[in-house]
Amino acid sequence: MNPITEFSAGPAYLLRGFRMLREPSLRRYVVIPILINIVLITALVSLLGWQLDSWLDAWLSGLPNWLAWLETLLWWVGVLLASLAFCYVFTLLANLIASPFNGLLSAQVERLVTGAAPESGMSLAREMADGLFGELRRLRYYFARALMLAIVSLALFFIPGANLAIAPLWFVFGAFMLSFEYLDQPMANRGLRFDDKILRMRERRWRHLGFGSLVTFMTALPLANLVVMPAAVVGATLLYLECHPSDTAPVKPRP
Repeated sequence: MNPITEFSAGPAYLLRGFRMLREPSLRRYVVIPILINIVLITALVSLLGWQLDSWLDAWLSGLPNWLAWLETLLWWVGVLLASLAFCYVFTLLANLIASPFNGLLSAQVERLVTGAAPESGMSLAREMADGLFGELRRLRYYFARALMLAIVSLALFFIPGANLAIAPLWFVFGAFMLSFEYLDQPMANRGLRFDDKILRMRERRWRHLGFGSLVTFMTALPLANLVVMPAAVVGATLLYLECHPSDTAPVKPRP
């Protein structure tokens, strides 16, 4: 598949998710995630506004004199990285808290689109517990790779010119992880194992990356970030249904 075509098709699913939130049958599944978003955004914005200047000063204070000419550029890179960090921390915390409700929202979307909800073979209590443990395992997966990327970023930081790649690398990584975060809902509703979810993410990685890129951008926008989580759950469910219409069982690794 053409990577450009696949990538450009991804953002449309989030926009469709926003439109579908107007469905009356989805409203009760959307209220609690939005309330969670309001509380988290208020707390994180307060922290970011209070600490951002001191973080940037501490970061730039260690800049060698021979790199002083890069100070303004690196200040903007720091602001971008702080904004990306805000997006990722907000999304991870919001989904960790709201994962049971997001699973119900995803199932209701499937019911509207296909006429039937997915079957995971688990009780509601087991599904909620499994959703929480799934979030924790995904966090471990995320932080392990974030640590490796942080080491690469540290090495690039001291190479003039190459350090400009730091922010784009983190953006791509974060966009893919946010896509995984939301696509996990329809996959979890089918009872897929974690390794099977990774295989699914790799199959349509460019489309997933396009979807996650717009999610990342919208998460950084005031007001839009209040409803981006439920819209992303809806959009990810639509994406999954169209890419894997007959997916009713865990996938097997390709030979």
